Amino acid sequence: MNTPLIKLEELQQGKILVDELGLLTEMPDELIQLSHRVKQIMAGSNVVQGMCAGDYFSLVTYSAIYWGIVKTFPRTVIKNVKKFLNRFSEKNSSRNLLLVFNYTGKERETILASLQYGISGIAKDYGFEEGSHLDYWKKLMASVGIMADSHTGKLSPEGAKLIAQLEQAEPIIAMDTLINKETDMRNALIAMLAIEFIAVGISECVIDSPDSQILFSPSGRGIPRDWFDVHYHAGDQHILQDGEYDLTPDFEQLKLPHDTINYNMLKMAHIADYEGEELLDILQEKVLHIAKAFATAGNYTCKFEESMNLSLSVKS
Repeated sequence: MNTPLIKLEELQQGKILVDELGLLTEMPDELIQLSHRVKQIMAGSNVVQGMCAGDYFSLVTYSAIYWGIVKTFPRTVIKNVKKFLNRFSEKNSSRNLLLVFNYTGKERETILASLQYGISGIAKDYGFEEGSHLDYWKKLMASVGIMADSHTGKLSPEGAKLIAQLEQAEPIIAMDTLINKETDMRNALIAMLAIEFIAVGISECVIDSPDSQILFSPSGRGIPRDWFDVHYHAGDQHILQDGEYDLTPDFEQLKLPHDTINYNMLKMAHIADYEGEELLDILQEKVLHIAKAFATAGNYTCKFEESMNLSLSVKS
């Protein structure tokens, strides 16, 4: 028997549950400011500065340095969300937890198919969006010669040499450990939030730079900009046009962005596991630590030219 469509009354009950748990429907100013600090950190990294200056080799390097993170992130998201749902479904049904995620409006009918499969379905649906971002990254890598086929994900010979070299680099290993090896539920969810902030910050830096357009314009390199576009100004959806926070969301249209959902999940885990500890303090500490690790990876240099075919570095 199929689960009936979620009705407005249920959405209102879900909002009550969100309020009872002290969760968010809009990002508070202190978290928006934290995302801005992350952007500043990433803006200072060599690869981001290079891309903003329109340097092609910086874009090549960028796509290779963070490939390991982008490749594994959808699976990491599914793992962390499933772990969260398995734990908190003891007190809240999968259906109620779905309402905490605020999948409503246009998302309502499509998400119900996932709900039929319970926790696994919700987790996989949540990770689906990250999978589409992975596809955009593959197109980017293929366009600069690191990947031979964006559909299969097969690396080019030059790209395989470069990725193999990077996988052994200490800054890249450290970055991977922070995101994919964290076992504490709250800290793993903080890492997911940090990734959202980092992706948005980098995309805003690159797209807002006039010099970077030579990389993407048809009259320039013509490199696909999809990955950057999908993350560009993601924070705008938190703010109304008059600059005020929307504290009375329309239940028929509300669909929380991932950064807000991530925060709600990590807050629930924090309350359960770290009673008496101030969340904002530890959140700022860990998010900034992750951002600095990503910026350090973005500063990493090695003898790329020796591991790459010359045609890759001068691709036009």
